[in-house]
Amino acid sequence: MSKDTGSCACQYIRYTTAKPTSCVVNCYCTICRKQSGAPFQSWAFYATDDIKWDVKPTERRSSDTATRSFCPRCGSTLSMVLDRDLKTIGIAAGTFDGRLPAPSHHIWTSAAVVWHQWPQDGAQRWFAGGHYKKI
Repeated sequence: MSKDTGSCACQYIRYTTAKPTSCVVNCYCTICRKQSGAPFQSWAFYATDDIKWDVKPTERRSSDTATRSFCPRCGSTLSMVLDRDLKTIGIAAGTFDGRLPAPSHHIWTSAAVVWHQWPQDGAQRWFAGGHYKKI
């Protein structure tokens, strides 16, 4: 079984996964949009114990429901862990070295920017968040 690898923009922090992801989600919530500086943030989900960091990223509370991590040198967003699901970690999809599967869900579509054009990708669209199989 192959592993996924990735890093922050400056390569100070690198990570390896124990196995490939089975769930990629595009999140359109306001926090993800503002954090990423883009119309949405893509997350690839893993079991928290399946991620090996070469250097541990800096963590911060990004809301009353989640903790995010980033590189202290370049500021790249690296991960997010929701308080309600501490055994699962979302890794920022843009930090991967290789390819990932297409997203299975678009979540918080209610908060999408008005000019966003929805892809015809077959992914489920959820008006808010939700509980879906991440790992």
